[in-house]
Amino acid sequence: MANIKMPTPRKRPTSEFYWIRKKVPARYRPLVGKNEVWRSLETKDLRTAIRRCAAASDALEADWARLAAGAKRPISEAEAEPRPPLTHRDLHALRAIAHRRIRDAHIASPPGGFAALRVVGGHGDDEDREQEARDFLAAEGIDATEDEIARFLPLMARARHGVLDDFKRAALKGDYKDSEELKGAPKLDVVKVDMMEAFRSYCDRPDVIRDGLEGKTAERWRPVVEQFIKFMGHRDLARVTQHDAVRWRNHKLKEVSPKSVRDVWLAAPRSICTHMINELKLDSNPFAGIKVDGVKAWKEDDERGFDEPQVLTILTGTLATPSHLISPEMKAARRWVPWICAYTGARISEITSLWPADVEQIGQYRAFVIKEQLAKSKKMRRVPVHEHLIAQGFDDYVEERRKLGKPLFYEPARARGGRKSNPQYAKVGERIGEWIRESLRVTGVQPNHGWRHLFRELSRGTEMKEEIVNYIVGHESRSGTSARYGKRKLSMLDAEMKKFPRFDVPALREEPAPHKRLRRTNAEVPLAKTVKVARDSRKAARATPANPIIQGSGPFILSRPHRAGQP
Repeated sequence: MANIKMPTPRKRPTSEFYWIRKKVPARYRPLVGKNEVWRSLETKDLRTAIRRCAAASDALEADWARLAAGAKRPISEAEAEPRPPLTHRDLHALRAIAHRRIRDAHIASPPGGFAALRVVGGHGDDEDREQEARDFLAAEGIDATEDEIARFLPLMARARHGVLDDFKRAALKGDYKDSEELKGAPKLDVVKVDMMEAFRSYCDRPDVIRDGLEGKTAERWRPVVEQFIKFMGHRDLARVTQHDAVRWRNHKLKEVSPKSVRDVWLAAPRSICTHMINELKLDSNPFAGIKVDGVKAWKEDDERGFDEPQVLTILTGTLATPSHLISPEMKAARRWVPWICAYTGARISEITSLWPADVEQIGQYRAFVIKEQLAKSKKMRRVPVHEHLIAQGFDDYVEERRKLGKPLFYEPARARGGRKSNPQYAKVGERIGEWIRESLRVTGVQPNHGWRHLFRELSRGTEMKEEIVNYIVGHESRSGTSARYGKRKLSMLDAEMKKFPRFDVPALREEPAPHKRLRRTNAEVPLAKTVKVARDSRKAARATPANPIIQGSGPFILSRPHRAGQP
C-alpha cells in the first residue's frame, strides 16, 4: 500500500501567501461538495508555512469528521458508485493526452536547448513531478489514487520525452506530424463526470432541494437520470453534446406529453449540468437553449379551477356525518381542509401540516402561519383566518388539538415510518383527493389544487389588491421591486381578506344527516355485489339520450354581507 504523504505548502499565482492543498476523502465529498480544498496559511515564510501546514491539515480532517457526525444519515464509501480503476489502456490514453497538450501549447514556435527542457518539465524533484501528474489527472476530471499516480509517473516522463522529439523534428525538419507513439495511442474511455454522482451532488443540498436525496425532487428525477444513462449508453456527463440533448428530447416526445418533456425530462439534466458548471466540473451545459414546441404557456383558469356545482358538492360533503370507521383526524381533515383551502388558496400540504401553534392569535387577529419549509417560495407568510371559518367553530377544534398537543389533521403515533418524500401530512392530502374523486364524484379537475385557481378567480371579482392576493396564496409578485419593500401587516391583510366573499352552502343551516352506510358482514358482501351489478344494469338501461341521469346540485351563491344568525 502506498504511503500517504502530508500536504506541503504551495504558492498560488493570485496570492503572496503559502497555501495548503488537501484532497477530500471520498467518504466526505457528499458533505463537503468538493474533491479538494485550498486554505491560506497566512504567511510568506516557508518555514512558518511548513509548521502551519500540519496543523491546518489536522483542522480540515476534524472539520470533515464533525460534518459526518452531524449528518442526518451515515456517509460511507459505498454511497457513491466507485469509479472503475484506471486500466493500462486508460493510462496510455492519458499519456497521449498529456503529450499532445504540452506539444500543442508550444509547437508553433518550437523551443530548443534548455528552453525546451523547461517547457516539458525536465527539472524539479520527485515531489514536483508527482504533483504535476496529480494536477494533470485532476484537470482531466480524474480523482486518481496514490497507486494510479505511481503507475502514471513513468508514462508522464515518456510523454515529456516524446514532446522533446517533436520539438526537434519541427525545428530541424519542419515536420509537425504526429509521432508514431501518438498514432497508435488508445482513446480514453474513463468517466470524467459520472451522471449519478452529479445527480447525488445536485440533490444533496437540503438548503436548496427540500429533504435532499430523500425528497420529492430526488425521487422524481432519479428515474429520469437512470433512463438518460440507458439512452446514452454511458455515464459520462462530460461526453454529452447538444445533439445528444436534442435526440433525448425527440425520443421522449414519442412517449410523454411535450409539457412533461419540458418540465421533467429536460429540466432534470439541465439543472444537474448547471450545478456541475458551478462546481467547475463542466465547461458548458448541453441542454441550455433546447426548447420544446407545442407546450401551452398556461391553461385558462376555468380549465383548472372548480365550477360552482363542484364547489357546492365538496363543501356540502364536508358537513355530512362520516363513517364511524374513519379516524378523528381524518374526519376533521374532511370537515375543515377544503374550507381552509377555499378561503386561503393555499397548497394542500401547507394546510394538512398545520399544528395548533400555526394558528396564531396576534392582537385581535387570527392567522395561519405557513412555514417556509413547505412554501414553494421558501418564505414564511401569515394568512388571515377568514371570518366564516371562525363562525363555523374552527377555533374550537384548534383548541381541542392544542390541549392534546397534536397536529390538526394527522396522528403522529400512527405513522408507519414512510419516506421523507411522502410525509404523513402529504398522505392526508392524498386521502382527501381520493375522497373527493371517488366518493363525491368530482372529476376533471385536481381535487386539491383547484382551490388555488378558484381563489384567484373569485378574488378578481372583489376589490382585493393583486399584490396582497399574491402574498396570501404564496405567488411571486409581478409588480416589480417595490412589491418586495415593506412588511405586510396583519391588520391590512385581514382587511383585504374581509373583501373575499363567503360560500353560501345550504347544508350549513341544516342538521347533518346520519351516516347511512354501515359496515357489511362477510356473508353480506357477495349479496351486495350481486345487488350492485343489477342496479348498475338498470341505471344503464334508463340512461338514454332522452332520459339522462342527472348528477350534482345547483350552483352555490356567494354572499358578500353576513346575515345575522347565519353561520
